[in-house]
Amino acid sequence: ILENISYGPHERNKMDIMLPSGRNTTKTKILVLIHGGGWIGGDKSDFDVILNRDNLENLKKEFPEIAVFSFNYRLATSEANQYPSAEQDVKAAMDFIFKNANTYQVNSNATYILGGSAGAHLAALYTVKNPSPRIKGTIGISGAYELKSLYTDGNAEAKQVLVAFLGGTPQNKEQNYFQASPLNFINNTTTKYLLLHGQDDRLVPISQAQKFETALKSKNIDVQKFYYSGGHGIPPEHVVQGLQTIRDFLK
Repeated sequence: ILENISYGPHERNKMDIMLPSGRNTTKTKILVLIHGGGWIGGDKSDFDVILNRDNLENLKKEFPEIAVFSFNYRLATSEANQYPSAEQDVKAAMDFIFKNANTYQVNSNATYILGGSAGAHLAALYTVKNPSPRIKGTIGISGAYELKSLYTDGNAEAKQVLVAFLGGTPQNKEQNYFQASPLNFINNTTTKYLLLHGQDDRLVPISQAQKFETALKSKNIDVQKFYYSGGHGIPPEHVVQGLQTIRDFLK
């Protein structure tokens, strides 16, 4: 495990890398993790819940050939790092991973990206704007994919974080809301998607996933989904099935 490797100049431009033993550039897949936190908080260590020690050991057993890259990105405040800072950081981190794939002895042509909440949004935004055969699949947990309608349909907290992230409302920052919405940039691609979302999510309503799913399918993109009872994130009673769905997708 390599910790806090710099991929850019900012103090938040750091990644942790978990490399399996016996890896090589043909068989070792890449799994990139992008944390959530409403674009204003969160940390790469947040995945410890999903990838806690037990789950990690199981994942390693099931995928002895997977390398995990988890990174931080600049967080928005009312003064700094508003959109597109986070999007630029995701691109810089992905460029860094692809550039160093041979050094780390991993196969950049078998890359999967997984994000939770704001991380799911950033994963989808990167994937649609940087189409590449390298990216085999993108996994979004409780993600936001069309930010103007999220402002309308989401709760007060959703509105608050959108204003912080995008620097205003859809009325005064219309272009930011458009540019930051993955739904607006879908093109025909070989990348498949897995959407996980709670049907009772108040922060990011399930309509976000449903709209994105419909838009992806209209371009004949392979979309798999796991919509479950519960709110934002994956509730404890669905974690086992959620992880199983993710494992099947990574195969």
